[in-house]
Amino acid sequence: MMKRSISRFLLTTGLAVTCSPAFAQDAAPAAPATDAAAQATPAPVVALTVEQIEAQNKAIADFTAAQQAQAAGNHGEVIAKLEPALPTIREIASRDPANVQNAGFLASSLTIVANSQGASGNIDAIAPLYKEAAPQWMKVYEADKANTGVRDTLVAILVNLGNFGLSKQDKTGAQPHFEQALAITKEGRMTDPTSADLANSEFASLIGLNQSTGEASYLEAAKPVGAELREKGIVSAANQPAVDAILGAV
Repeated sequence: MMKRSISRFLLTTGLAVTCSPAFAQDAAPAAPATDAAAQATPAPVVALTVEQIEAQNKAIADFTAAQQAQAAGNHGEVIAKLEPALPTIREIASRDPANVQNAGFLASSLTIVANSQGASGNIDAIAPLYKEAAPQWMKVYEADKANTGVRDTLVAILVNLGNFGLSKQDKTGAQPHFEQALAITKEGRMTDPTSADLANSEFASLIGLNQSTGEASYLEAAKPVGAELREKGIVSAANQPAVDAILGAV
């Protein structure tokens, strides 16, 4: 089995988060559901109190301000604005678990905070937020599988959760994340076979499964995917060490 190496999770903010799994997937992109807060709606059968309405409006305003701060690279401001709003956003999403827009609001908020925490060097804060965000992103993905931004964000979060598990020697906990990421990736590649992101995600998922299960079959399955990445010149920076390790450096 290949030795683990320190991997860098490149955030879309341009900064990096350092972690120590085996071979990492790039960190989750900035949440694609940028209009999630504006679309957030309570369940129609729920009569909201004045306090709930005021709290919801403030959460939406704080979300918008956090997005602006993120775009400016001010991660401290992102955390200061959005982290205190998370309880309200969780409450909004809990009113109707089937409401996809509200799930997207929560998923986007958690991902933005997680990425800014990572960019600020608070590595241990990332995994709990990603773990909470993943099922919310799954709801959004299942409602609109053609949304590549949502799909890529979900897969990146799942692979990163798997890698966080490996970094803590929790192979049993890491395995389901890699399995779920692989399933979504394979489904996506059937309709989007030219996607470089999906090809890299498939490779990262297979490597993660090899390391979390010890099954050599996953490593063998990763080899042709790695060869494809190399042949097309689309190997991600995160996957380059693993491609070189299993195929030999060029």
